[in-house]
Amino acid sequence: MFDVRTVEAGACCEQERDSADGAMSMTARRRRAFQRQACLLSVLAAFSLGLALGVFVPLIGISQAASKGSIVADGSPEQEPQQPALQALHHPAHQMPHFPTIDDIRSADDGPRGRYASVSFIAEEKLTGEGEDVLFHPKLEVDGFVERKLPSPATSIVQQMLAGSSKMAQAAVPERRESRASKFDDAEREDGEGVIRDGIYWGPSVERALPDGFDQRQSESWARYLHEAEVERLEIGCGRMQNRLLVFRDGTRACARYRQNTDQIQGELFSFYLGQLLNLTNLAPSAASIIDPEARLWAAATEELAGAQWKPTKPVVITKWIGNLEPAGIPQPFRPLERHLNRFDVRNITEGLDRPRDGVRRLLLDRLGPARDGPAATPATPSSSTSTLPAQPPTPEVLERLVELAQWSDLIVFDYLIANLDRVVNNLYNFQWNADIMAAPAHNLARQTDSSLLVFLDNESGLLHGYRLLKKYEAYHGLLLDNLCVFRRSTVRALEALRDASVGQRLNALFERTTTAQIRDVLPPLPEKSVKILVDRIDRVLGQVQKCRETFADR
Repeated sequence: MFDVRTVEAGACCEQERDSADGAMSMTARRRRAFQRQACLLSVLAAFSLGLALGVFVPLIGISQAASKGSIVADGSPEQEPQQPALQALHHPAHQMPHFPTIDDIRSADDGPRGRYASVSFIAEEKLTGEGEDVLFHPKLEVDGFVERKLPSPATSIVQQMLAGSSKMAQAAVPERRESRASKFDDAEREDGEGVIRDGIYWGPSVERALPDGFDQRQSESWARYLHEAEVERLEIGCGRMQNRLLVFRDGTRACARYRQNTDQIQGELFSFYLGQLLNLTNLAPSAASIIDPEARLWAAATEELAGAQWKPTKPVVITKWIGNLEPAGIPQPFRPLERHLNRFDVRNITEGLDRPRDGVRRLLLDRLGPARDGPAATPATPSSSTSTLPAQPPTPEVLERLVELAQWSDLIVFDYLIANLDRVVNNLYNFQWNADIMAAPAHNLARQTDSSLLVFLDNESGLLHGYRLLKKYEAYHGLLLDNLCVFRRSTVRALEALRDASVGQRLNALFERTTTAQIRDVLPPLPEKSVKILVDRIDRVLGQVQKCRETFADR
């Protein structure tokens, strides 16, 4: 017989187990619901925090900047310029830096003698030389407009040239440095007319010290050489994967640029022609050719042509190999922030006012000197002392800096005309992510160690590809031009001649004269659309020259 109490006790136990299971399931459900709610609250909190940082913090910064600007406008003294490292910390990554333009100088209440003409006592920035500190490796990258990317592992033209002539360069560096110094010594002894002429042009002492470079005679000689030369072999090198280093039978070397489309070939060739019309001697001699295995030029290298996957009837640009090259950095006056180049900046350089120690001492003497004449005397400015201080010839070290700046004035004008993306614009574009990028070597720019000649390499983005991207990069193209007020007179005269004549006809006439009918069958002339843009940009450069003339020319 079953015990009733035992049965009832078992039933009670089962009942308690069922109720316990139900309670545990309810607790688990509540826990999961709570976790979901906590997750949603975390997402909402993160979204709210991001919204606050993205909206309210910029508003606070704008209000602070406005209040600071009002304080300066009221006449309170401005703060001393920050060191480059502090400027980089306080400069927002998404905002373009402000570069003072000639319009800013002209609109100032105190005219060209205002704050933009004052000396900026910022220590010279050093080339880091470390790939970790800058976005680009300090070695020159020749091909490609890089946007926040690491440099291509392909060896550039400059690196190839550096490698090919490194031993000879190391052995001859002391003599070359000595010859360069003697050249500047000769220029110093001959100079008596100053380094600036008419307020906006480089003077005779600087013009005489400029390196010879590559003139039209050398370019024509290179074209004649290619008509008789024979390529012995092709080697990997000269930048991009499909480019090749050509070695001729007599040992001469050259870089051949090969592209699938003709835009970049046209850009390289017509940019070279424009440099000739401007009388620029910084572009290496170049000429166009056609891949024809039966032609004398290529007959001995048919296997290498097949290995390079170069298709017959494709155009290439063959550029003479230039040795003894080293990377060229961006000069201090063209680096941000608040930098420019005009007659007062050149005076500061010639008198050592741009150096931290001597500059501070000299500025104090200029400011304290007039105070002895009476209470009504005002501090001396660079412009006021220009007429009182006698013109003295620059030292060899200063003249070497001025020679570099004179070539950079041509480079800025040339790159603006062709809308070159692969040189300084590359650095300017990436400055918003890396403030140290302007201290790195400029892309596609090299300096000859034995002559101080700047070589403008790889201009294939000019006149066509760069023009198609003007809407995106025009602001960067104009940054350096708007801050340039010292030019070479020969370059301005050449621009005036191109404005009065048809630049398109002159470029295409040069194309007809220097190419064969076989080349012209596959390589078209410069499009009319590009010619119109070039004409507008010539007018823009001459307009900048006129603004500088009205502001800084001698009266």
